[in-house]
Amino acid sequence: MLHLLLGAVLISFSPVFVKLAAPYGVGGDVAAFLRVLIGGAALYLATLTSREPRSRVSAMPRAGYFWSAACALFFTADLICWHLAIVSIGPGLATLFGNFQVFVLALWGLIFLREKPNPRFFAGLALAMTGLFAIVAPAWAGAAHDYRLGVTLGLATGLFYAGFILCLGRSMLLCGEGSQLAVMTVNSLMTAAVLLPILLLRGESPLLRGAMPWLLMAGYGIVAQCVGWALISRGLRETRVSLAGLILLLQPALAYVWDLAFFAKPAGVAELCGVAATLAGIALGARHDRRHRLVPHCF
Repeated sequence: MLHLLLGAVLISFSPVFVKLAAPYGVGGDVAAFLRVLIGGAALYLATLTSREPRSRVSAMPRAGYFWSAACALFFTADLICWHLAIVSIGPGLATLFGNFQVFVLALWGLIFLREKPNPRFFAGLALAMTGLFAIVAPAWAGAAHDYRLGVTLGLATGLFYAGFILCLGRSMLLCGEGSQLAVMTVNSLMTAAVLLPILLLRGESPLLRGAMPWLLMAGYGIVAQCVGWALISRGLRETRVSLAGLILLLQPALAYVWDLAFFAKPAGVAELCGVAATLAGIALGARHDRRHRLVPHCF
């Protein structure tokens, strides 16, 4: 459980790195590229020192590479939307809205896997939507375009992240037990390969100026993409599923706390109540059925 707890705390700092790097001219696409490139390189070094045979990239079957490519496409869209949302509405709300992937996955199971959600799921969905309304409604009418766009992108993050989770689960299933490190490495580097031409087409450069943005991006890649994911993947094997879901909710909850603490985000009573209701709703929705939960639900 300790590994899972520490991983959730580390992952919660992900949007903080993005927000801190923005004043140095590090755009969302560049931050996404450097996260997966640096994190993927660190993960690859870890595969070379691992004693688990299936953790080597060379041990992955061809089908694993196919599903990793699908993962990379979804993760690219997820990171781009999430980073833009972070800049528009802040780390806390962007991360909170991204966790609506819980309900996207449940709907996938309902439609394509013929799963039958229990009443807890519908109660969680209703509670989360009520919380979302409490957060967004007071500011929506007079909100600037950036705020509305940020909310939309935050919810789109959840949609793309759900696709990423489904493909990643399939990849890990095909590659077998002990392949998590190899799968995460290949996914990270493939995502970097997808993001690079996007940067070049948009005229953005991944070459940063100054030491501070490089330090922030190195921290982002190593803390979030490498260490955080590795700890969570290990912790999920050590922790009861019901408890693991609640621990992973620390990530959006702490991201919101960091937004309040580090960036002096203004928050009224309605928004705070909405955040609490949304987190509670996500917790209920995440616990309705865990038979198909294969990978961590975190950024």
